[in-house]
Amino acid sequence: MKATLNLLNSDPFNFSEESKNLFLESFKENALYHYQNHEFTRKLWDKFNFHPAHLLKEEDLAQVPGTMVHLFKEHEFCSVSRERVVLILTSSGTGGQKSQQFLDEISLSNVKKLAYVIHENLGLVDRRLYNYLCFTYDPNVAKDLGTAFTDELLTNFTGKNEVYYAIQWNDEKNEFVLNEEGVVEALKRFSLSSLPTRILGFPAILHDIIVKYNIKINLSSESWLQTGGGWKGSADKEISKKEFRAFIEERLGIPQKNQRDLFGMVEHGIPYVDCEKGNLHIPNFSRVFIRSPFDLSLKPLGERGLIHFLCSYNFSYPAPSLLTTDYGRLGTCDCGRGGNILILEGRAGVSKHKGCAMKALELMEKK
Repeated sequence: MKATLNLLNSDPFNFSEESKNLFLESFKENALYHYQNHEFTRKLWDKFNFHPAHLLKEEDLAQVPGTMVHLFKEHEFCSVSRERVVLILTSSGTGGQKSQQFLDEISLSNVKKLAYVIHENLGLVDRRLYNYLCFTYDPNVAKDLGTAFTDELLTNFTGKNEVYYAIQWNDEKNEFVLNEEGVVEALKRFSLSSLPTRILGFPAILHDIIVKYNIKINLSSESWLQTGGGWKGSADKEISKKEFRAFIEERLGIPQKNQRDLFGMVEHGIPYVDCEKGNLHIPNFSRVFIRSPFDLSLKPLGERGLIHFLCSYNFSYPAPSLLTTDYGRLGTCDCGRGGNILILEGRAGVSKHKGCAMKALELMEKK
């Protein structure tokens, strides 16, 4: 795993030839491991006449066959013995289907490391104490949900004072419920604190509660908001990122430069995080290709197609090459960081995929 450790100890947004070669060597190391230890991956790649030894230069990475994301919802894929698995992350899917990501000790350490390095580079790591409002499932109960794991991980990037989880387990109803009144009380409590606040979670839920309870407070110019999960299920209420950030600054006092978005998939594990200019940056810890939905040919910079992800940190879960059902395109940013940005453009197909965000938004409708 030496090549992967070298990669994760490097600058995530340096795309010099030397840095790009770090990813190439790491991916070759990871791909060879899965080829040797996971039968389906080996047979799929053999069918396409691909072998990790074929990866000799950066351009060769585009030739890696992608495993369709829906297969991870229908099958349990693991490249290590179950005795070595220390954490299983799940994401609810269409019709109750779940993707399960299996993490061994090495892979869990790697994903924590890369997430820290990416957030540090983007200015989101701070040793000061913060109060936290997390619009996600209480991780003490939902230990295996990807969103709960992510928010618990993100709270470790600063010092922590109070952490309030808005989606809580209700014994009487035997299900998770969104505690709106608790959210309002937490916001008011945090506005009176001498400490800054960090809010994590679904933008639709936060917007809905602010409007419903007519909240207007000042959480201070040192507070932050990091959103994720989009506006799934609330398209009729969705406003642009620019409008949303102006709204949050006016109602909660959080400066727009301290508001960031995050995109991630439990099957992939790499966080794509906004810079100061509001663009999701692709780190040197992954590769993102945009492919035609008709023949999977590569689309050039700026053109729309299916998103194809590569990553190399996970040795226990055979998703080094993941073909998604999401549309997107690649772009550029002038913030000074290297590499391209990812512009999301919604789901492919006509069926609705019910992930963690959709489930959380359903909780609002029960109120």
